[in-house]
Amino acid sequence: MKISVRERKVILIGAGVVGAVLIYYAATQLIPDREALSQSVTLKKRMLVKQRETLSREEFYKARLVQYQNRLNQDMTQLLPGDNPNVAGAELQKLLKDLADQNGVEITQRSIQPEKKLPNGLTKVTVRLDSNCSPDQLVAFLTAIENYEKFLTVDDFTVNSFPIQKKYVIRPNISVSGYIASPDKPGEKPAL
Repeated sequence: MKISVRERKVILIGAGVVGAVLIYYAATQLIPDREALSQSVTLKKRMLVKQRETLSREEFYKARLVQYQNRLNQDMTQLLPGDNPNVAGAELQKLLKDLADQNGVEITQRSIQPEKKLPNGLTKVTVRLDSNCSPDQLVAFLTAIENYEKFLTVDDFTVNSFPIQKKYVIRPNISVSGYIASPDKPGEKPAL
């Protein structure tokens, strides 16, 4: 079959139109959108400015890190000595007995409560005291606990009073806690 000159022209014009459409389509797909490109460049500029600011403040962050490490070391000195809860509990009992003796508080019973793991590698050691004393002695004892060089907290405080020969006698029950540093063992979750 022979193609006439007229049909050849139509085929060539059709091929030219198809080629032009393909070239236009390829050009629009391969050349990125100017607006999207502009937004991308602006976003990258902002990120670079923020990173430059962060890098320029490196000395400030190093100084803050040193400050926080010094504070952590200072706070660690306020923990009870040792890393064994049983030893720390016995030490806390002895300490509370000494403070009670200094302030005239008679301890009738003392017991170590189960230790409690806390976040950040701390263990809470608690001692429960039952005692006899006057209100002034109790205030002096609590003040001595608060002002002690190690970090101690009063978790539970109950005062019972009994009338004896026209006067009231108080019997405070106090739970005092101290904290020790204990490294977390892998796979162990701290109690909250």
